[in-house]
Amino acid sequence: MHQFIYNGRSSADFGLILSGEDTWKKAVPELERTAIPGRNGDLLLSNRRYGNVGLTYHIGIQRAFPEKYSAFMNFLLQEPGYHRLEDSYHPEHYRVAVMDAEVSPKVGAYNVSGSFDLTFSCKPQQYLKSGERRQILTGSGTVYNPTLFDARPLLRIFGTGQVIIGDVTVTVTECDEYTDIDCELEDAYKASVNKNGCLILSGGEFPVLQPGTTGIIFGAGVTKIELIPRWWCL
Repeated sequence: MHQFIYNGRSSADFGLILSGEDTWKKAVPELERTAIPGRNGDLLLSNRRYGNVGLTYHIGIQRAFPEKYSAFMNFLLQEPGYHRLEDSYHPEHYRVAVMDAEVSPKVGAYNVSGSFDLTFSCKPQQYLKSGERRQILTGSGTVYNPTLFDARPLLRIFGTGQVIIGDVTVTVTECDEYTDIDCELEDAYKASVNKNGCLILSGGEFPVLQPGTTGIIFGAGVTKIELIPRWWCL
């Protein structure tokens, strides 16, 4: 039986039967279109981003509809905001999603059974579960990005010194064992302690892992890097 897992709970926990035929949509680039008099076709300006995409599950409950539906909706609504979403239709990927659309169930005779559509608004990335595997480097080497998109990794740098990742030089000026650098959130920390003041980035850019091979060069003082690459596709 197919299922999805949202915010750590499975749809099967609530006795839901679902179809994922409308979960294959892809995000599209956000473009601004301008019509110019006397010129055929629109002028396109890219905003260099992808918009959210809506994924819809068609859901049925065969017995005890009021109780199961109420329990499920209370779970969905108890923590507003984005949460991890994965399902058995796309076993190698997960998304980051929020349930922000009204649900209108259709209830059968005597309220025994019912059905409804549930739409999640998802960030455009389909993250590869393989991109959650921690890679460990104890010296200079390379990392291979198997996708067509720049990945923004989570780095844990041990020691004080420099490391070159692709074209970006990362300098850690002060360190208590290690420093975590989240290149997606553009933040440096250790546990709950802010470490942005101990970080210098050449050009002010957090490093990315471009498609293909990215070189990583250790400088003096850096002893190890643990890296969660966060590969993604559309």
